[in-house]
Amino acid sequence: MKTLALIIVFILSYSLTASADSFSIENKGLKMEMRRLYAELKLSETQFVKLKGLERERLRELEEVQNVVSGTRLEILHTQINSWYEDAVLQRLTPVQQKKYLICKGSFRRK
Repeated sequence: MKTLALIIVFILSYSLTASADSFSIENKGLKMEMRRLYAELKLSETQFVKLKGLERERLRELEEVQNVVSGTRLEILHTQINSWYEDAVLQRLTPVQQKKYLICKGSFRRK
């Protein structure tokens, strides 16, 4: 019986560790993609800080919505949040940066 309990504890601890690693890898990939976008747009330091704050706000809202809503309503809210984010980003970019952003955004994956 003790052996069975130890095996279950081991399996649970391994699965929790694996899921934590996948989250950190996904989060790291998102950060690298955002850095690449920022570098390609040649943002000023002020723009970088503002857009980083917007991205943080977007991720926080997506997480909040995901904890509260599910199904079709979740997809609708994700779309609204992402739309709000894109509008806010475009407002903070110069016209040249806006064109580059619209061209590049298809190659950058969103969470």
